[in-house]
Amino acid sequence: MNIIELFEELKIDKSNILLFSSEDVIRIEKQVNVEKRINPDIDVNVANSLILALKEYPQELYFVVSNRVLYNLFAKKNYSRHNFPSPQREHDAEKIQDFISQFLNDDLVLFFDQNLSQNKFDIISDIFDFKDCFPEDALFQLNKKLIGKIDFLLTNLSQNNFEAIMYVQHRSFYVLLSSFSSIEMDSKIRSLVNIVTDHYNANKLSDFFMICISAMSGYVAYDPSLTQVLVGNKETVFANSTNRESSGSSGLSARTIIFLVIAIIKILVLFSKCSNN
Repeated sequence: MNIIELFEELKIDKSNILLFSSEDVIRIEKQVNVEKRINPDIDVNVANSLILALKEYPQELYFVVSNRVLYNLFAKKNYSRHNFPSPQREHDAEKIQDFISQFLNDDLVLFFDQNLSQNKFDIISDIFDFKDCFPEDALFQLNKKLIGKIDFLLTNLSQNNFEAIMYVQHRSFYVLLSSFSSIEMDSKIRSLVNIVTDHYNANKLSDFFMICISAMSGYVAYDPSLTQVLVGNKETVFANSTNRESSGSSGLSARTIIFLVIAIIKILVLFSKCSNN
């Protein structure tokens, strides 16, 4: 349990945090002490941390609890916007980083790890509107693990082991990588592009690699020229696919015409015989 989960457990009014007096905080502290005796899941350190946050960091705490995305993330809920006061638009990102680092960093890292292990890249991206609020160390760890996911792709692609790397087809993976675009990330993506395009060129009928190339265009590179390559590859694959479909349709039409011509000739021959008789 973290301080936001405890906040949820105690049903503290989100909208009034900034108006709390010292008496209000004392009242909540007494409530916490009662809850600790009733609920053994409430950790003493978490309880003390919540009181500290209420006393010393009311602005930062209000920013988190008034924000639907952040509150749902740390409270592990899925509340709608109607459950929240007007969000605090302006904020000091550095102070929010320090607050999360002090009270919620482990939960943030766990959130990243769980969704990364399940290839739920879109869920991670959904909270990245607040990336500037996340501690640098947590983001550094996530970036490192994403690079590890690319290395895993490269290894398995070189071994033709495709079943273990289906996320190579997920556009959401490359969208998330875009949040960490850098010279190093671009280099990894270039290596991935090379091996994927080699596979595609060896078999241009492969749906697997067509989808891969299309998905990779979701990466917005540090180097704009790489972004252009990715988009160009997608357009080339799409054009090749369209041309094949057109050729297939044309071939079918030609066969149909031949059959019609043969049928007409047979009818004419039959009609000619009938006329002679």
